[in-house]
Amino acid sequence: MSGHARTTERLMLRPPGPGDGPGYRALLTNPVIGEWLRPQPLRPFEPADGDLWRSEDERHWERFGFGPWAVTEREGGDYLGRVGLRWTDVGDRAGIELVWAIEPERHGEGFAAEAAAAALDFAGELELGEVFAMILPINAASLRVAEKIGLERAGEVEHGGFDHVLFRTTPG
Repeated sequence: MSGHARTTERLMLRPPGPGDGPGYRALLTNPVIGEWLRPQPLRPFEPADGDLWRSEDERHWERFGFGPWAVTEREGGDYLGRVGLRWTDVGDRAGIELVWAIEPERHGEGFAAEAAAAALDFAGELELGEVFAMILPINAASLRVAEKIGLERAGEVEHGGFDHVLFRTTPG
């Protein structure tokens, strides 16, 4: 296990690799995930987008020493989603975003909050400073996750052409 991998009570969190392609493709092409991460009128995700996101996440890890993890269940090894930290545009400046996306059929089990809390701990270890989350107002489940892990509402921000609720925290 690499030094960048983490375990929680129920989860294995590790930098993604080529074997995670099927999980990324299934996650991004799920219509529920698409509604929150690429809403209309944008084109829906296609399987190739999953491959692109996985390779971008791998490169992020190589370049910065952190990034989104592939999340699997410790018991059984099922792929659950993608959770972690990445550089992105937060309004008019660069910032570190906490992202989470869990397979919709596993929503409500607390996996997003468990993995996102581990990512915040990792951000604290790395002394990354302020961490943000940007969530569409219609994504009630993610709004609950943000509050559950202690993120503070910080107004609204436009991201990807859509207004998002902005959350922030300073880990550590």
